[in-house]
Amino acid sequence: MAEEQGTLGTLSYAELPRVAELEAIVFPEPLGLAALKRLYRDPSVRYLAIREGGRLAAYFGFQVAGPTAHVLANVTDPLCWGRGYGGRILREAEPLARAMGARWFLGEVRVSNTRQQAVLRRIGWREIGRCPAFFGNGEDAIVVFHCFDEVKGP
Repeated sequence: MAEEQGTLGTLSYAELPRVAELEAIVFPEPLGLAALKRLYRDPSVRYLAIREGGRLAAYFGFQVAGPTAHVLANVTDPLCWGRGYGGRILREAEPLARAMGARWFLGEVRVSNTRQQAVLRRIGWREIGRCPAFFGNGEDAIVVFHCFDEVKGP
């Protein structure tokens, strides 16, 4: 992929401070650096990154437990919004999650995060439920799902 379109790869440990910065920018309840380091070291967790000019533009993390790859975060630097990185990184992560034994992605999206909801709908994820007061600030979550081997109808 061309550099101006972003280069996909594995998130490096050295990039975790930047991840913590982006978490603080985009999430009302961000993970701190210590929590991110613990997750990064967990063998069931994987993080992918998209870089522009060597700088972190987007990242996606998931944790595999049995057939489920639970989404930890899908973040694009607000300066890079509109470039398709959020959907791209989710699609590109599927083979990695499969290789780890997962058969689907499962995650939660804040009801206020209409941008992420639109990205997920555009790439075929489904909203399967709602969890009242799921987040620490009392906001509801929309539960989202994407089955890797879903049979498409006529």
